[in-house]
Amino acid sequence: MRSRRWQFLFPTRVMNFSYAARVLILGFFMNNVLPARAGEFVRAHFGAQVIGKDKVVGNRTLVLATIASERLADGLMLSLLFVIFALGVGGETLSKNLLYVATLFGVASLGVILVLIFRKRILKLAEVVSKRVGNKAAEFALVRFEIFLHGLSPLCELRKLPIISLWTIAIWLIELCVYVAVTHAFDARLPLAACVLFLVTVNFSSLIPAAPGGIGVIEAITSTVLMSLGVTKEHALTMVFVQHLSQILVVGIPGAAIMITWRRKIAALHGKISDPDPGSAAVSQG
Repeated sequence: MRSRRWQFLFPTRVMNFSYAARVLILGFFMNNVLPARAGEFVRAHFGAQVIGKDKVVGNRTLVLATIASERLADGLMLSLLFVIFALGVGGETLSKNLLYVATLFGVASLGVILVLIFRKRILKLAEVVSKRVGNKAAEFALVRFEIFLHGLSPLCELRKLPIISLWTIAIWLIELCVYVAVTHAFDARLPLAACVLFLVTVNFSSLIPAAPGGIGVIEAITSTVLMSLGVTKEHALTMVFVQHLSQILVVGIPGAAIMITWRRKIAALHGKISDPDPGSAAVSQG
């Protein structure tokens, strides 16, 4: 579902589903290998290779913009789930802190919408500044900025926004089911609001720049939150560990396999060798 949604986050269809899934899983896999969510930049590099061997730098900027759109959509959905179901659950201090993060996503979304609405004026202003500076670095930055704004544009397209929204809702409802299943597996029997808080806390705490995959930070923060809901310390830490481990394995196993075969797939994509997988040989342009 994430791979399918990602296709709609591009201004035009530039990669088929097979490659979208490969690149997305690689990016998630590298987030579990590299610290501070640096896997997003790796994903941008891989995505640029799929889009085309020419203008790789510009393609990286475009892919980064779509990843930013994806993170914004996810953050907004998590914020809505928190406000609707879990606000006030787990104590006043916790709710206040999570509300700050939710508000931040709301402000960021509003900022992106305003920038896209006034995109032409902003680009004209940036062009004036670039000409006054008058060096190659300024010109380079202007081109990258224009490409990045173009990559964000699907968020304000009336044709794509409903589709992106529906995919986002489906993705996080399924994700929530996983957290409900984990609580049932440990016989915690937490109410839906507490499961939503579990989900939101894990994902918001993963935004903190830390060890690869947020290992340690997620366990420390989320287990404390679960303890505030009445879960024992041992159960809370084990529940978070099992959820986190399953998340790592789901992308880790296929991610490692894709990494090993990536160079051959890209060579096949650009026609250097024959691709044994006919279902992923062509990049869709529409």
